[in-house]
Amino acid sequence: MKDILKFLTFIIYATIIFFLPNHIYILACLFINLSIILLAKLSLKKAIVNTLKIFPFILFTFIINIFLDSFINALWIGIKLILVCNTTFIYSQTTTVARLAKTIRILCTPLKLFKINTEEIEVMVCIALSLLPAIKNDLIEVKNACKAKNIDINLKNTKYILSKFLLSMIKRVNQIDEAMIEKGCDY
Repeated sequence: MKDILKFLTFIIYATIIFFLPNHIYILACLFINLSIILLAKLSLKKAIVNTLKIFPFILFTFIINIFLDSFINALWIGIKLILVCNTTFIYSQTTTVARLAKTIRILCTPLKLFKINTEEIEVMVCIALSLLPAIKNDLIEVKNACKAKNIDINLKNTKYILSKFLLSMIKRVNQIDEAMIEKGCDY
C-alpha cells in the first residue's frame, strides 16, 4: 500500500507542477524537492548531474517555446521541466525496479475482469526497466567499437551499426528467456 501511495503521489505531484501558476507555487515545489532530497539522504550532486544530463532537452523545449509563446512563459516551462525531471530522479532513486513493477501490477488488478494476467504485466515492466541500462551500455560499446575501427557514425553506416546493436539485443533477450525458463516461469 505504501508503494502505491508513493507512486500515485509521484504521478499527481509531477502532473500538478505543470498546472500550477507561476512564481510562488513553483518556488514551493523547488523547496519540496530539495527537502525530499535531504530527507531521503540522496546526493545533491547526483541530482544536479542528472539534471545536467537532460538539460539539452530542456533547452530545446525552452527555445521552441520562445518561438511559440513568450520568453517568460518559455522560462517557466523550462523551470517546470527541471522540477518534474528532478521529481522523477527522486522517485527513481527511492524505488527499486521490482517494487515499481509490483506497484503497477497491483494498479492493473482491475484488468483481471478482462482476463488479463497482471503478473505478466509485472514481469514485462521489470524486464523492460532492467534492460534500459543494458541498452545504454550496448550503445556505448557499439559507439566505441566504431571509433576503434575508424567508422563514422552516419546514415551510410547505419546498417552496420544497427546490425551489431540488434544482434547484441537478441543475445540479451535469449539470455533472459533461458533464465526465465530455468526458474520455471510459464509465460
